[in-house]
Amino acid sequence: MKTKKTLPYYLKYALPILGFAGATLLTSCEKEPEPTRDIELEIPVDDAGKPTIEEVAMAASQPDVRYVYLVPSGVWTHWHSLSMHNFRILQLEPKLNVSKKVRGRGNFDFMIGEPSQVPEDSLWYVQNGWTINAHLTRGKQR
Repeated sequence: MKTKKTLPYYLKYALPILGFAGATLLTSCEKEPEPTRDIELEIPVDDAGKPTIEEVAMAASQPDVRYVYLVPSGVWTHWHSLSMHNFRILQLEPKLNVSKKVRGRGNFDFMIGEPSQVPEDSLWYVQNGWTINAHLTRGKQR
């Protein structure tokens, strides 16, 4: 009596076909769209309370937003070390703590020598994305 070996033949090809079919099902699942845009919110020197925490939270909550940048504008040279410290504690830290999407960008042109009065504050500004008095070092770089 002769027996055919048809079962192993089908298993030999069935497993790779099932594996391929399963892999294509996994890749066809819809993914959430990647965040595609950044928002810059201006911090004007004459109204340093802007943008408000609510405005920052609203911008950060949008699903298509990758980062929300807080950008200083205007001339900040009349600010002293105490003003810098209070601005950091009362305005910037609460806004940065709204979301991981919120970051700093741009340059604060504080009064020369004032940022070095409180090194912890100037380091905090730099660690969160801002520069301090960058206009003074541009001419010295090669």
